[in-house]
Amino acid sequence: MRRKELRPCMLRQLTIDGYPRLASSKTMTMLCTRCLRAVRQQLRRFSTYPPLLSSAPVLSTPITKPGEAPPPTEPPPARSICVAGTVLTGLNFTKGGKDPVAMKDEDYPEWLWSCLDVIKTKSDKGNHDAGDEFSKSKKTRREAAKRARALEAAGGLTAPKIPVQRQSINLPGEEGGSVEDNIDAIYKREELRKAMRKERKAKIKETNFLKSM
Repeated sequence: MRRKELRPCMLRQLTIDGYPRLASSKTMTMLCTRCLRAVRQQLRRFSTYPPLLSSAPVLSTPITKPGEAPPPTEPPPARSICVAGTVLTGLNFTKGGKDPVAMKDEDYPEWLWSCLDVIKTKSDKGNHDAGDEFSKSKKTRREAAKRARALEAAGGLTAPKIPVQRQSINLPGEEGGSVEDNIDAIYKREELRKAMRKERKAKIKETNFLKSM
C-alpha cells in the first residue's frame, strides 16, 4: 500500500482553533525520512562538483607515504682539510702543553673561515707584485728591482729600508784617513757584525723548529 504524502491541506487540518495538534508517529517518520534524503543528495552533489575537486592546492614538496623513508639530504661540503679528531702535531706553543685536536667545522666561529680572505683590486695586485723581489717570474723581479732603484733615488721616507747585512756598498774607512773616518768605520763594522749575528740566531731557531716537527 502506497504511503500518502503530506499536502498543505493536510497540514492545515493538523491545527484546530489556532492550536497545533500532535501529529502521529507515522507522519513524523515520513517527514524525517524525506528530510534526510534531501540533505544526502545535496551533500553528494557538493562533494562531487568538478571545479571544487580540481581546485585542490598542489604541494611544492612531495608527501612521503607512511612507512616510507624521507629522501636523503646532501651534507654541506667540508670547509676544513682536517677531519674532526685529528691531532695537529707541532702546533703547540706552550711549554709542557699538548698538541691541539681538530674540531668539527660548526664548532669554529664563522669569522675564522674568512680572516685570510683579502680583496685585491687590479692596482693593488700590481703594486704588490712590483715589490716582490723574490718572485719566480723574472719579469716581476726585474720590475721590482727597477721600482726599488727609483724609490732609492727619490730618497725620503718612501725609500726601502734595506738591512745592513744585505747592502752591497763599501764600508767607510781608508788607509791614511782621518781619525773621525776611522771611528765611523769601526761603528759601521760593529753594527754589521751585530746584524749578521742576529740573523744567524734567527735562522738557527727556525731550523731547529722545523726539525722538531
